[in-house]
Amino acid sequence: MTPEIIPSLRALGMNEYEANVYSTLVGLQKATARDIHEVSGVPRGRIYEILNDLARRGFIGVEEGSPTSYYMLDIDQVFDRLKADYVRSLEETREALKTLSIKPRLPPVSFFILRSGWAIENHISSLFRRVKKSMVILCYSPEFLKKYCDIIKPLERKINLYVVVRKKEEYVGINLPIYEARGTVIELLETRPMMDEIGPSGVIRDECSILVDGRDFFAIVTAGSGRYAVVGSDMPIINYLQKTIVERVRAE
Repeated sequence: MTPEIIPSLRALGMNEYEANVYSTLVGLQKATARDIHEVSGVPRGRIYEILNDLARRGFIGVEEGSPTSYYMLDIDQVFDRLKADYVRSLEETREALKTLSIKPRLPPVSFFILRSGWAIENHISSLFRRVKKSMVILCYSPEFLKKYCDIIKPLERKINLYVVVRKKEEYVGINLPIYEARGTVIELLETRPMMDEIGPSGVIRDECSILVDGRDFFAIVTAGSGRYAVVGSDMPIINYLQKTIVERVRAE
């Protein structure tokens, strides 16, 4: 038995005595309760209870006799069964959660703020993954496109993609469909949605605003030392803005 394996076995739901007994039996292959007690150091008064419980849960086998012996079962088979049971339990739990319903349902929040880096990155990945038809990226910083170019570029073959910037010459070398803003689109680039919600965090620097399929809105800014995102969805104004921007940049 090696002490290093005990935490891993405990993660499978064994207590410390059970983990000691099981790892000891794996090392011995086959042994009596007395042998296992002497090697593992588990109190003799607990040995039979633990061995019987491990046998009931399918970790070990029992050979009746005088004295009774215990032997390890094939490790691959044991752990394949554990994995299958765990996956089945996860699926059953997921389906059960889907059936839960709390009434009355509250209307969804139209806009909210993300304040953690992990949440922002996760939402960006989600937007790029679920876009179906069109995306408009109002980009304020070449660094944003450089960072995400590898996951934006494949979208160009599947959707109508428009990257709108203030000055196109600042984005030379970025191989994406880039359009330079004109007229009212410039005004949109200068508008910060709901930035007062972030609070007095110092100078605000814009990264981007993203409009997806006429229903999702996502804007990222840095304020002071923090990075924040404004998220909105299912509002008619989002569809109107996206259509207007596309019409204007295509006309130009």
